[in-house]
Amino acid sequence: MNEPLKSVTTLKRLLSFSLLLVALAACQPDATNQQNLPPTAIPFPTMTPGRMIQGVLPESEGIPLDGVGLANPATAVALANRPTATPDYGSCPGSGNASLPAKPTNGRTTLAAVVTYLTNGGIPATLSNTLGSWELLGESGQVRTDVDFTGEGTPDILMTYDAPDDGGTLALLSCIAGQYTALYQAITGGDAPQIVSITDMNADERPDILFDSYGCTDDDDDNCTYRTQLISWQPEDGRFISLLNGPITGSEAPTITDVDNDRVQEIVVRLTDDGSASTGPLRTGVNIYDWNGSNYVLSIVQLDPPQFFIQVVQEADRNFARMEMDKAIPLYEQALGSSTLRYWLNDEPTYLKSYLYYRLLLARAYSDDDGLLTTFQTALAAYPDANTAPVYIAMVNSFWNGYQVTNNLHSACLEVQAIISARPEAVGLLNRYGSRSPIVTAQDLCPF
Repeated sequence: MNEPLKSVTTLKRLLSFSLLLVALAACQPDATNQQNLPPTAIPFPTMTPGRMIQGVLPESEGIPLDGVGLANPATAVALANRPTATPDYGSCPGSGNASLPAKPTNGRTTLAAVVTYLTNGGIPATLSNTLGSWELLGESGQVRTDVDFTGEGTPDILMTYDAPDDGGTLALLSCIAGQYTALYQAITGGDAPQIVSITDMNADERPDILFDSYGCTDDDDDNCTYRTQLISWQPEDGRFISLLNGPITGSEAPTITDVDNDRVQEIVVRLTDDGSASTGPLRTGVNIYDWNGSNYVLSIVQLDPPQFFIQVVQEADRNFARMEMDKAIPLYEQALGSSTLRYWLNDEPTYLKSYLYYRLLLARAYSDDDGLLTTFQTALAAYPDANTAPVYIAMVNSFWNGYQVTNNLHSACLEVQAIISARPEAVGLLNRYGSRSPIVTAQDLCPF
């Protein structure tokens, strides 16, 4: 084939592939409406919305120019834009008679002491012994001297340790212009960070570092989480960057696996903690983070059915706050009719159903729903004695009376706010569910 014709054919193929990427970019999961049934598996989103990325695919690699057979277009782009090795900045210091300094007193001097020791001829392979003699490795600390993270041709040094004062620390050192220098440092606190994986996760031929740190809140030893980070060398900027928008938190350490067989590893975080008195009830399930061409983003949220009454109520309230009453009303009804959901607090049977009647009444008034009158009558029948009924029945009556007189949601809410001001338990009863539960305000209770 002559060269002009080949160029035209290649251009057409690239245009088709780019259009495929733009079409796939519009497909993003909706992780906000989790019902109490197992959700259907959601196809992996693979691109940043509204953004097109392109790459010339090398035919010699056996990769089709139209992207067929690749579940993730971002995989194709990563494969097509593989890095080249950066120049060798100079030979590393030879083995010398570097003496080991005394144990440093803080994190800054610890890193400086290691850099000085190596630059003076200290052998990288002895760093484990060095940090061990300073009692900084603990159970999870380690030193790796066998991976070239920067691509300049010589192994770099990765250390995780418990620095004095700073606590858990991850540091990356490299030999540049004949001396060692720190290229990256992350202070995580607590014990030394744990390396989860060192591998090329996104198929760009650069090793990525997935690591986590485990810690508990200062006032509660039961409220503990893993904080996971992912970094990689960015040759264009000459530095290590995060491939996450922020640390991933979870009750378990993550794992990596190629869930959708697209040659890119996904980060899988299993949610196994169903909560404590401190956190409140938590949903179990799994979160999956996938590569979108520029970083890793939360791609799939697949939660198990809720176990507790309040979890359905809180999900319904989230939909209510977004004024998505078509989603809120079925959840309120589901909670009212459930015989399997468990109560988180012992006194919930006394007041929580009355709260549901109140919220259902507001949602139906907003939606001009035919079931408005029935909801009001059912609430009164369930709590016939107004003197002993929970505060939410007084709010039902107040809203109903105000709405019947004015046919105006705002005016009806003004009547309800007077009840809430006089009886603050209307808010307090809903704010007892732990640090990871939503905080309810008086305005939330009648927002019209």
